[in-house]
Amino acid sequence: MNRTIDGWLLDVYPARRTMVVWIATAAGEVLRFEDPFRPSIYAQGRRRDLEAMAERFVENRFCDSAVWTEKKEFWSDKPLEVMELRVSDYGRIWRLLDRLTTLEGRFTFYNCDIPLPQYYLYVRGLVPMVRCRAECRGDRVVSIRSTASPWDDKPEIPPLRRMEMSITGDPHLPLGRNNGLRVRADETEIEYDAASGTEMLEHLNRLISCYDPDLIVTAHGDSCIVPSLLRLSRKLGVPLVLDRDPAPVLRKITTRGKSFFSYGRILYKGPSYPLYGRLHIDRHNSFIYKEAGLDGVLEFSRLGKMPVQYAARTSPGTAISSMQVAYAVEHDILVPWRKGEPEQFKSAWHLLKTDKGGLTFRPPIGLHRDVAELDFASMYPSIMVRHNISPETVLCACCPEPRVPEIGYNVCRRRRGMVPQVLEPILARRERFKSLAASSDDPAESALYDKLQTSLKWVLVTCFGYLGYKNARFGRIEAHEAVTAFGREMLLKAKELCERRGFRVLHGMTDSLWIQKPGISRQELEPLQQIISRDAGVEIRLEGVYRFIVFLPSKTSRTRPVPNRLFGIFDDGTIKVRGLACRKRDTPPFIREMQGRMLARLAGAELGDRLADELGAIEQIVC
Repeated sequence: MNRTIDGWLLDVYPARRTMVVWIATAAGEVLRFEDPFRPSIYAQGRRRDLEAMAERFVENRFCDSAVWTEKKEFWSDKPLEVMELRVSDYGRIWRLLDRLTTLEGRFTFYNCDIPLPQYYLYVRGLVPMVRCRAECRGDRVVSIRSTASPWDDKPEIPPLRRMEMSITGDPHLPLGRNNGLRVRADETEIEYDAASGTEMLEHLNRLISCYDPDLIVTAHGDSCIVPSLLRLSRKLGVPLVLDRDPAPVLRKITTRGKSFFSYGRILYKGPSYPLYGRLHIDRHNSFIYKEAGLDGVLEFSRLGKMPVQYAARTSPGTAISSMQVAYAVEHDILVPWRKGEPEQFKSAWHLLKTDKGGLTFRPPIGLHRDVAELDFASMYPSIMVRHNISPETVLCACCPEPRVPEIGYNVCRRRRGMVPQVLEPILARRERFKSLAASSDDPAESALYDKLQTSLKWVLVTCFGYLGYKNARFGRIEAHEAVTAFGREMLLKAKELCERRGFRVLHGMTDSLWIQKPGISRQELEPLQQIISRDAGVEIRLEGVYRFIVFLPSKTSRTRPVPNRLFGIFDDGTIKVRGLACRKRDTPPFIREMQGRMLARLAGAELGDRLADELGAIEQIVC
């Protein structure tokens, strides 16, 4: 007999031939079910060859079945007849992909390497941490669907029991070497001496079993706490009950993460230790948790349709990629296995015109008063939405008319691109959250909306870079170039409009303008903002009016300005700093503190000769 379960989708993960689904109910229960989900891989090629290949895979039990179906090809949007291979055993997927790799010369494969939990969520139309309803027979899911929208202004989340773990000493040392374990649940806080070994593990097991947390938030859990506990558990023969899943999980102890290069910096990503049946978030191994807290992680998970633990440990780029793949699966668009759209040939002159990036002016060195800063709101994402910039719409075959300024690319007018359709609701949602944060009288509610808009900010920041990323599934460098071309044109038009109304443009950088006029006021800037926003099609906002701003020279040439080295004091006393040592993570603390005190002294200085004296006294040290 079937029963109906209402609750929130807590977590999903594969277990050989089924997806394990955990549902948290309003009563505080967390229930485990299994869904016999069969992911599909699609293949295109000669009909006779495909049928022979599919027959072999079914005979070898790599697939349950193979059927002909029709899907849409991403680049052309045309229907394509493909063979659908339904995978039977999750444990053999990688062996199947190895086989498919040897056949890529004869066939084209799609939807091959989508992570299984995300593929399940895409196909079933489910969203983590959003209300759902499941029809179940025993512990098997008969049907399941979401009953709420992830786009609600204030999504309702389940009542999660939360536990926190941290270490009492150096996070770079394992437990036991003058390092203890601190555990907090509700108002109870316990410190364990790791030297006690068996006693600590047994007491920790009793605490977890008794409190039964749904979420464990750790400090250095991935890099230190969990691997140390697992190592101690194996050494002493005392099992751990970190997981809620009754099926035993064979874990490999990993203490090494990986380093990668991004935007001029070498970054480190620690190992990953998700839990099964509970959620584990390491706040030191989660970019989005550091930026926007748990609310930001859940927003990432909901909109990206990614399990919470994966969303916590991933990058904003992976989140936007997941949103695009989710859109493709939901609209029957085939997802390319590998990026298959090479960069078009360009002559040296054409490359010089197209590969320019954002427009940057050279500011006049020194101190300037009566200056205002105007910033375009989410310029590049807004350009993509307004001008329909997407990999499949730029240089389309159906609309030859040049539309992109300066570089002359054509953009499709008949077909709405995937990227604009994914970004448009995110842009609107962020603006909504910013408005709610500013208008709310409740500090807690305002803080919540600020965290949510911060999480979306990072998605929007990353989406532009992913257009030109060499490994992006839906990337194309020409789309990336088209966005920067529109951005340069927009900044130049804004500059001209400012100058027509009597303002002097001191500086401009990608999406910002610094303009000057004697006695400048916020009132006279409002009509200017309206004119620029209307002409550009993207809202431009007042960042602030400066009491003064200083554009600094290069360290190697005192006559050459550096566009992104500046500091200024807004009329409310707020300090803005770019490019100074106090902004760099590798700056020694005493230097950072010293520069901070200098800037605070400048912020309190009066205009006139005294300010000039203050600047002259510390200019050499600041620069």
